[in-house]
Amino acid sequence: MSLINQMLKDLEKRRSRDLETSESLSNNITWETRSASRHFDFQTVALISVLFALVLIIAYLFWERLEFKDELLTAANKQTAVVKNNKKHIKARKQRVTKKAPVKKQASIKTASSAASNQAYAEAIETDEVIDDSPVKLNKKHRPLNYKQQAEIEYKKGYLALQRGRMRQGKEHLREALVLYTPHLKSREMLAGIYIKSGRYVEAAELLREGIRVVPTYSLFAKLYARVLLEQNNPLLAIKVLESSSKALDVDLDYHALLAATYQRVKNHNKAIAIYLQLVKEKASVGIWWLGLAISLEKSGKNKEALEAYQRAQKTGSLKAGLVKFTNNRVSALKEIGFPES
Repeated sequence: MSLINQMLKDLEKRRSRDLETSESLSNNITWETRSASRHFDFQTVALISVLFALVLIIAYLFWERLEFKDELLTAANKQTAVVKNNKKHIKARKQRVTKKAPVKKQASIKTASSAASNQAYAEAIETDEVIDDSPVKLNKKHRPLNYKQQAEIEYKKGYLALQRGRMRQGKEHLREALVLYTPHLKSREMLAGIYIKSGRYVEAAELLREGIRVVPTYSLFAKLYARVLLEQNNPLLAIKVLESSSKALDVDLDYHALLAATYQRVKNHNKAIAIYLQLVKEKASVGIWWLGLAISLEKSGKNKEALEAYQRAQKTGSLKAGLVKFTNNRVSALKEIGFPES
């Protein structure tokens, strides 16, 4: 009996332990199950939130793309409308110009049409709009010639006529050149030369006198006018003309030689000697200048210096035949009066 009781107690204890163990396991199982369920719920919520955010972002980008596309289409439509309006505007202008311009004057029609196209093109550039892809045709406009250019053309015509022996026609062109442009140097110079060569000193003097007034720095007019005055036996006026223009910018040595010879003609040998000495110092190979110096020295009573100047003139070898004979005679004459050859 006691054994049975003992076994029952043992069974009761074992049962009690089993219940505790089962209860403990049950508690453990229940705790672990709740923890796993909570972890699972958090991940799910986070994943759903991320997916929802991605969907929102994609929807926003798609919406922006649609808006940008609509703006592009609107801008393209506006640009097309502007191009069409500009083309209509140009076409209307061309039609108005065509109606106004006469049929015979084809050149003026082209000019007006070109002006309208250029104006429309300029307006389109200012508004940054393209009006037409076709190339713009430009009509060249020749500027009218000024009087100086017209005078040059007349001079060339006159020069060509003179070369062909058409004297009257050549002079007419030269005179026309001076009417168009008074300071035209070549026309005045050539026409004056023609008058001097033909002995028409009055016309030449008038032409050259006007040339000196218009172009005072051109010394050739003064030199030619002085020669005309010398031909008219008026050396005093010739000296006055040459002296007044002696400071011109383009005065050459021949100009001063003419002035020295004119001084010599009026027997003002001191001034002639002063100029001749400067001339032979600048260019000693010109025999006529040595001869002029020798003559003025001899007229001044300076025979020894005159003999030396005559001999220098001989040595240049540039004297003409008649002057060579005159020089040789003067050398012989000066030697005979007691001035030995140096």
